[in-house]
Amino acid sequence: MTDKTGVLIVGGGPVGLSAALFLQKYKIPFILIEKDESESILPRARGWHVRTLEILRQVGLEDAVQAAGKAAWEQGGFGGARRGRTMLSSEALNMPSREAMMAMMGNDPSPSSFCPCPQSLLDPVLRQALKDRGADLRYGCALKRLTQDDAGVLAHVNNMQGVELTISAQYLIGADGGRSFVRRELGITNSQTAVETHYLNIFFRADLKEAVSNRTFSQCEIANEKVRGIFLSKNNTTEWSFHLEYDPISSSPIEQPDTQIIELLRSAIGEENLPIEILAKTTWSTGVRVAHSFRAGRVFLAGDAAHTMPPWGGLNGNTGVADAHNLVWKLAAVMQEGADPMLLDTYEEERRPVAIRNGKQASLRSDFDARFEIRTESNQEAFRQLQNLGTLQLKYKYSAASQEETGNGTVEQLAGQPGTRFPHAWITLEGERMSTLDLFGKGYVLLQGPTSTLSAQQVLGPAITRTKAYKVGTDFSFCDENVTWSTLTAQAGQEDILVRPDGFVAYGLQTP
Repeated sequence: MTDKTGVLIVGGGPVGLSAALFLQKYKIPFILIEKDESESILPRARGWHVRTLEILRQVGLEDAVQAAGKAAWEQGGFGGARRGRTMLSSEALNMPSREAMMAMMGNDPSPSSFCPCPQSLLDPVLRQALKDRGADLRYGCALKRLTQDDAGVLAHVNNMQGVELTISAQYLIGADGGRSFVRRELGITNSQTAVETHYLNIFFRADLKEAVSNRTFSQCEIANEKVRGIFLSKNNTTEWSFHLEYDPISSSPIEQPDTQIIELLRSAIGEENLPIEILAKTTWSTGVRVAHSFRAGRVFLAGDAAHTMPPWGGLNGNTGVADAHNLVWKLAAVMQEGADPMLLDTYEEERRPVAIRNGKQASLRSDFDARFEIRTESNQEAFRQLQNLGTLQLKYKYSAASQEETGNGTVEQLAGQPGTRFPHAWITLEGERMSTLDLFGKGYVLLQGPTSTLSAQQVLGPAITRTKAYKVGTDFSFCDENVTWSTLTAQAGQEDILVRPDGFVAYGLQTP
């Protein structure tokens, strides 16, 4: 028997789950399969940038994710960096203020804010929302083979009982991680930078509540005679990750018994008899890998399947969620609105350059001091190339059409330029206070300044039937009297702006 669906998602991490939520919003049938029977307990990504929260806002989950993040930190908060021979003897780095660091995460106006939330707490929020909304999620189902033709994709899947099933879909999204089976099945290779450092990520439980009280941190760099690595906090009390640095030529710590790993952890912490329970382990390296193609026929790669990069700055996971957001509205346009399938080619055209740029920026942050905006004699070259994280996540630009482009794929100011996210402002529409960004998320939206002389019908023609139109002063007003259409779109220079479903300004006034 073959199950039929619109889209098959392979991978149940944040990117696959986000793609499912976006498909659900468009009422596109889908099936999500994940080879593991349960969610990973590894914290992995811990910081979700402003743009990601804006995206989750579109599916009604911004508040739930922020609540999960607030509950994560049992004492202290997310942020701060330390360095020393051991965790307990480490000293705080002289960093910019918390306000400056938060501004670095996203200093452009937005209805949303940065959210520190370990992935192991984020995924359950997304998964539960999907279940509550009736999603078909199949955990313990592994993809074994896939074929495709002009009509669709056929996937051969083994379930938890080892029974082979087949799933027929119009399209497939491979969001199955850095070791992506989908990517390998397609024969897509990666471009790769040199690997500078190898790490063993050790997630463990140890009660350090008293020891780190009033000296919590986000990251703590350790170096002594026995061990080198970086501690990352999960809850600032009992759950931690230690990224153990190692040379794969001379050692393979993942093969060492837990008793030896525990001794290394004690040496890094600085407490000889501390009770420690190892919960999970995995290896990773600091190389940047980007797939040469994000698409093969009806199959697309997203998230780690398309790109992997060091976690510094939280760029990889956030880039992956934006991948899914970019792809799904285009699938919806083709599957539901009859748009030209060539629209799907723009997924790779738009997202691959972002992945390459973000990978370079993540790699530059491999320098511990540069990661926290601390200049030293040895990182001057890195600082010359570093871009603000908020700029990377909010001000990127998909096309080279604007004069304001800085040459690195971003703009100085969001002002309605084609290819950029439309700027945020608080507005009143039908008596409700909302963000301009809340106008987007389903179909195209035409926004018109107060002096526009064209009707929506004149601008859009036949597309008026599937495009919402709002005019300043007629349909909505700005809450802040200092904000006007001309100040909001100061660099756009036009009264009629067409915005795509993902909130990015279209390249012209025609819908696909």
